[in-house]
Amino acid sequence: MDKNRKFYSFSDVKDNSADIYIYGDIVSYEWYEQDVSSFGFKKELDALGEVSELNVHINSYGGSTIEGLAIYNLLKQHKAKVNVFIDGIAASAASVIAMAGDRIMMPETSMLMIHNCWTYTMGNSKELRKTADDMDKIATAYKAAYLSKINITEDKLEELLEEESYLTAQECIDMGFADEIIELKDTNQLLQSNMCIYNLVNKIKQKTKEENKTVNLNKETIKQIAEEITEKLIEEKPNNKQAGQNQKQDTLLVSFFNNFLK
Repeated sequence: MDKNRKFYSFSDVKDNSADIYIYGDIVSYEWYEQDVSSFGFKKELDALGEVSELNVHINSYGGSTIEGLAIYNLLKQHKAKVNVFIDGIAASAASVIAMAGDRIMMPETSMLMIHNCWTYTMGNSKELRKTADDMDKIATAYKAAYLSKINITEDKLEELLEEESYLTAQECIDMGFADEIIELKDTNQLLQSNMCIYNLVNKIKQKTKEENKTVNLNKETIKQIAEEITEKLIEEKPNNKQAGQNQKQDTLLVSFFNNFLK
């Protein structure tokens, strides 16, 4: 492993603004190029110097809850305005990091996933009970991050966490997990976001198949997401040029989901 390589991306500072890309797993020690740890994140964040705005782009399935909380707090304590963009998926610990945004933005083709933390443990009955109690305390910490943003009750939040919920952009707006739905600038961005969701679903299927469990994100759920996205895309067509572009995006999106559902 190359100790000098960057395992995620901090861009150069331009106009007192910097871009950060969290496109990997949240870990306590980095083994792969895309891994993100709180130690490495702070080191790179400090190296940026004085900036007034941070644009944090997230596409991550999550990882270590404690590391995620540390990165969340690093961003919350930073003097800069923090804009969070969920480019594909912000799942598990990555969803906690997303809550550090002063403003959280999602394209229609992105998702948020939240759930209760889990762990492996072994030992006698006393040690097992202590592990469960410790996890309840950890849950109090990450629920505080969500509660700082959302407009739903804590009981509703706990229900979503218990169900391991995958939330569309519109659901995130409705419940306060995000502030704005943004339009993708071009077809390449649209295809990239679609591919993020495609990879997510395949990963869920593989994991649940290995564990001999039922897939939570079934075809009907995916179809509903597709319908919501396509309906949004065709809502407004202010002129012929824009209409043509929207139609092209509609066709790409429908084709993507139809292909996946075969």
